[in-house]
Amino acid sequence: MFGHLNVFIKKFVTERHGPQSWSSIIKGLNHSGNFSEKDQHDDELTQRLINLSVSHLNFKREAFLVLIGEYILHYFTRFGYDELIRLLGGNILEFVQNLDSIQNYLRDDYQDVIAPSFHCDEDSVSDRMILHYFSHRPGYHPLVRGFITEVAKVLYKMELSITIISISTESVAEEYGHREHVIFNIVAKRIAETPDDLTPTFVAQTKKHGERQIHKEDVDAVKEKLDQIRREFGEEALPLAKFRSAKAKWRAIARITLLSRGFVPNYPEQNFINPRMFIEVFPYHLILNEEMKVIQSGIKIQQMMPLIRSSRTAEFKRDKLVKDWKKRPLLSLKGQMYLLRDRGYYFFICTPTVRCWYDLEEREMRLADIPMWDATRDFLLTDLAYRIGTGQNYTNSFSFTENADAQGSLGLRLDDKKTDSNEKWNILMKELNNEKQRNQALYSSFLPRHSAAILSQGQMPKGDYYPDVTALFCDIVHFLQIVGSSKPGEVVNFINCLYSRFDRVTKIHDTYRVESIGDAYFVVSGVPDKVHNHAERIANTALGMMFTSQEVASPVNGENVQIRIGVHTGSVVGGVFGTKIPRYIVLGETAVVASKMESHGEPGKIHITPSTYRALKGKGYSLEERGKIELRGYGTLGTYYLVGNENASIEDIAGRTKQEVSYINEGKEKGKICVKTSIKRGER
Repeated sequence: MFGHLNVFIKKFVTERHGPQSWSSIIKGLNHSGNFSEKDQHDDELTQRLINLSVSHLNFKREAFLVLIGEYILHYFTRFGYDELIRLLGGNILEFVQNLDSIQNYLRDDYQDVIAPSFHCDEDSVSDRMILHYFSHRPGYHPLVRGFITEVAKVLYKMELSITIISISTESVAEEYGHREHVIFNIVAKRIAETPDDLTPTFVAQTKKHGERQIHKEDVDAVKEKLDQIRREFGEEALPLAKFRSAKAKWRAIARITLLSRGFVPNYPEQNFINPRMFIEVFPYHLILNEEMKVIQSGIKIQQMMPLIRSSRTAEFKRDKLVKDWKKRPLLSLKGQMYLLRDRGYYFFICTPTVRCWYDLEEREMRLADIPMWDATRDFLLTDLAYRIGTGQNYTNSFSFTENADAQGSLGLRLDDKKTDSNEKWNILMKELNNEKQRNQALYSSFLPRHSAAILSQGQMPKGDYYPDVTALFCDIVHFLQIVGSSKPGEVVNFINCLYSRFDRVTKIHDTYRVESIGDAYFVVSGVPDKVHNHAERIANTALGMMFTSQEVASPVNGENVQIRIGVHTGSVVGGVFGTKIPRYIVLGETAVVASKMESHGEPGKIHITPSTYRALKGKGYSLEERGKIELRGYGTLGTYYLVGNENASIEDIAGRTKQEVSYINEGKEKGKICVKTSIKRGER
C-alpha cells in the first residue's frame, strides 16, 4: 500500500486537533510519523494508526473515517487540484462516474497501486443513484461516504442521504485476490430550495393552475418515451416498477424531463453505419460477452491480434499478440465501458494510452495509429510545439542527410543505434541544468539577485531591517485624463514605452524596481544589497527617468509626457512575500514619505526630503531649496528640488553612451557639465 491515507490522517489530526495530539498518537504507534505518499507499507500500519487516532480523539471509527473523507476534498483543493475537482462533472452523478478515469493518470507514478473503482447503475440520475464501490482494502467505505457528501455540499449545493444496500467480498483475478464490493443508495436534494417565483422545472413543482407553465408537448413526449421503453424492454425496465404510485409516476416523468432539460431526443429505428465502417471509425473498440470473451474488435486490435478474427469468442491476452508486438512495451488502452442491455454484452470503446512522443516511438507506432477524434493527437502536437518554442530537444534519433541519388534531395534518416544509458543521462542532466537556468532567469526578472538565488536553492529568503536606504516614487501627470480620453490599446502601449525606458535606467544605475501599478513606479536602492551610495544611485535614476520620459508622447495631445518624482532617505523593512507567486515587498515610513513627496511635488521636478538633501550635499549635485510645505500627516517640512548632476553628462545618466557609469559621484570627476531636468527632447 502507498502512504496517501497516512498523510491525510496526519494532516487532519495536526490541523484540527493540534501537533500535541499527533505526537501522542505516534508514541503509541512506535513510528517516526514522517509519512509520504510514495512510501509503501502494509495496511496493518494504517489500521493501527486509525485505531490509535480514534481512541485518542474519542471518535467512533466510522465517524472518524467520514471526517477524513471530507478533509480529503479540502486537502486536494489547497494543493492545486481545485480546477480538476470543480470541472470533473456537472452534477454529483457525473463526478462519481469520472473518478475512475482520473486514476489512470496516476499509474506512471504509482505503477503497483490497485486503485479503488466506482460506477453507478445505468438508471441512476443526478438526484438518485446506486453507487458500486470496489476496493482491495476492506473497511474504508466510510471515507467514500464522507468524500462524496462533502463534494455534493461544496460543489453542487446538494445534501446527500446515503445508505448501504450491501457489503460483500468478491474473488477476482488470482494476482489480485479478493475485493470488497459496497453498494450505496444515494438520494440527493438541494440545500437551498428554489424560490417560489421561478418557473418550475417539472410538474411536481407546479402550483394550482400552474400547468400552463409547462409545455404539454414535452409531457406527451415523455409519456411516449415511457411507452416505448415498456414495449422494447418490458415493464421491469421502467422507473415506475420500483415505485408503484401515482406520485412516483409523475416523479419518474419529471426526472426524465429534468435530465434532458425539457428535451426528449428522437432515436432512429435503425443504425445507418455498417459494420465495416464501424470497426474502422473505432479501431480500438471491443465487445465482450458475459464471460469476458471478445466477440467483436476494431481493426487496429485485429492487426495486433490476427487470431482474434478466426474465433467467435476469443480471449484478449498478451500471448495472442503478433511476434513484433510481444517485444514492445505493454500497450495500455483507456476508455469507457457500456452495458448493451438488449443482449447483455459489454462495449469497451478505447484508445491507446500515449503520454509523449517517446511512448509512441517505443511501441513503433505512428501518429496515424491514433484515431483522428482522439484528443491525444492534439496533446502530442501541442507538446511538440511547446518544446520547439522553448528550445528543448528530447531525442537525437532523427537527422536530416543528403540522399545519394542524382537529384540530391533531402531525406529523413532514422538512426538504428539507440542512445546508451550514459548519453541519456547526459541529455537529462543538460535539460535539468537548462531548466534551472530558466527558473533562475524567471526569478531574477521580478526578484532581487540575492533573493532569487536563495529561492532557486529551495529556501525561503528571510525578511530584514535596512536602516539606511533611499526610495523613489514616480507618477504621470494627468494620468486619469489620459486613460479616460484614449483607447485601451493606446494606454497600454504608452505605459509600455515609458516603463521600458525607466527599467533601462534602473538597470544602468543598479537600482531595484519594487512595484509598478498603473502610473505609480516605485524604486529603491540599498535593498536588499546594502550599498553606501544609495542616495546617489537613486538621484541619478531620477534624473535619467526625468530625461527619458520626454521621449514619450501623450496619446491625448501628442506632447511630451510630464512626470512627478519624490525621493526620501530612511529605513525600511524588506522581504519576499508569497509562495505561489513570490514578490519582493518594501515596507516602512520611508516608502510612505517618498510617495507623499511625489504627490506634493510639481510636474517635471524631482522633490526630495532633507534627509536625501544631506546625503547628496557636496557630491556634485545641483540642489534648489523649495521652502517649507505642509506634508499631510507630518506637519511642516523644508524640502528641496534635485536639478542636475554636475559630474556626469545626460548621455551617461540616461545610458546613451557606452561609458560605464559606476564612477558617477564616487570621487571621480568627468568635467563640470550641469544637467538640468528641464531639457527638452533633442537638446543637450
